[in-house]
Amino acid sequence: MQLIIRNGLVLQNNGTFIKGHIGVNQGKISSLWYGETPPEAQLPANAKQIDAEHLMICPGFIDTHVHGGMGFDFSYEKAGWEKTQERLSSNGITSILATLSSLPVDRTPAFIDRVLAFAGKNNTRVNIEGIHMEGPYLNKTRKGIHLEENIRPGDKEEALRLLERACGFIRVWTLAPDIEGNMALIKTLADAGVSVSIAHTEADYDTAIAAFCAGANRVTHTFNTMPHINHRYEGIITAAWQHGAFMELIADGKHVSPTIVKMFVAATDPGKIVLVSDNNEFSGLPDGNYVQDNRAIIIEKDQMKTAHGVLAGSLITLRQAVLNLIHWGFPAGTVLKMASENPARTAGIFDRKGSITCGKDADFVLLDDQFKVKMTINGGRIVYDISNTPGITHP
Repeated sequence: MQLIIRNGLVLQNNGTFIKGHIGVNQGKISSLWYGETPPEAQLPANAKQIDAEHLMICPGFIDTHVHGGMGFDFSYEKAGWEKTQERLSSNGITSILATLSSLPVDRTPAFIDRVLAFAGKNNTRVNIEGIHMEGPYLNKTRKGIHLEENIRPGDKEEALRLLERACGFIRVWTLAPDIEGNMALIKTLADAGVSVSIAHTEADYDTAIAAFCAGANRVTHTFNTMPHINHRYEGIITAAWQHGAFMELIADGKHVSPTIVKMFVAATDPGKIVLVSDNNEFSGLPDGNYVQDNRAIIIEKDQMKTAHGVLAGSLITLRQAVLNLIHWGFPAGTVLKMASENPARTAGIFDRKGSITCGKDADFVLLDDQFKVKMTINGGRIVYDISNTPGITHP
């Protein structure tokens, strides 16, 4: 046994916390004991021990929609993955899906190669557990920050080539089901084990229902880049709710108002809400004017927008999203699962991650009663410890 975490409040599958102790061996959860003290006879003398008294022990956070941060973006050939990992791990994130922004045909394979190279490196702070392809098969009318010239109709042959190149690493693919050819592509992707997500679309309720019946099971940045719902227009969100699909939520209070978030979360199965950051290369950088693909990107007042006022991703971290939902009145245990168990399920990695269960990866975030990250553990290794990292603060 390499590590023992003692005296923490361990998050349970039902969203409650019980005082307990966790044994870790070879990067996996090997033992769980509950009660005031673990059985001393089972504790090897040479194991490293962490006293988590008064701290919550939760599964490591999993961000299934993150393009980058701190000046780094997976879609571009830029250095900085190490710095991005520092920001992620200091906010409790142990795993991500590296997310594509729509790229030209000739640059998309290089994106996959780049992600696979990063994922293959050992002893990283954050695991890249797969790829989220956001595009390029989108509706140009709802392009958001995606470059219109990179958006194209669904191409089954291209998609199959990319799936083969990624060797099963593409976990999520966001597309617009209303674009000709994409409905058939949904079935192809779902049959290949990919979680198909809907966004950047003008799809109506009936088209969304057809997409879910074809194999889609997810909505990307719910409420954004899609038709709005109202009392007479059901739309994608209602179809997703009816079908029991997973729905991403950017809980920064900017992409979706807190009042709408409250109504949405209250009306939805909490096991279907997936908190995401939708961070890109500018997330984590100070207020100012930046440039991406010859477009001005402006960060001010906790928002990131183009010069035309279009939201260009979010600045929020997953930890802050958790904190916001708790401040907006939702139970901590339920919300924490939206940042761990639910994303693990939608990414197809719940067999290894997303809950504190014997045999799973020893990925944890230790939080104080203000939900500030005190320590992040990835595969049994301490990758962030606030006591050893001066200058880190959490809002």
